Amino acid sequence: MLAVVVTVPLLLASCGTDSGSGQRAAGRGADMLANLPSCDRVPLDADAEVDTPVTGLLLPEDARVTSVVEQGALTTVEATVRMTPLDVRAHYEQRGDIDLLRAEDEIFETEVLMRAQQRRTYLRATALCADGTTLTAVVGPDSDDAGLPEFQSR
Repeated sequence: MLAVVVTVPLLLASCGTDSGSGQRAAGRGADMLANLPSCDRVPLDADAEVDTPVTGLLLPEDARVTSVVEQGALTTVEATVRMTPLDVRAHYEQRGDIDLLRAEDEIFETEVLMRAQQRRTYLRATALCADGTTLTAVVGPDSDDAGLPEFQSR
């Protein structure tokens, strides 16, 4: 009698990556994001752009700010940008003018906590289409108890 042994490698996948290289999600992330609708079918510039400076807010260069709301010590900013959430994370990891406190991504969503200009910013980037992202940033005092949103670890 002939016995056949088949081995199947165990593949461990993470839903996201924490601060560091981001390599695990990046490889499969681009493929997954490509399954979203084309950004030609999802208008990124439908809302009017606003020009309200917010101290400590450092968005990617081509981001379009569509809303700025002050709520006591916190300011919430809504924007869109022609980048994927993974590109947004890479953008902040490469900046030399911020102190990146934490970054986490789950391919379709990236969260970043950073310090700049004596302010802290929590930013969530959510995929809107294949290469377009909505940004929600909350800027507040540089303090652990400033009331910024918490990371949504899954």
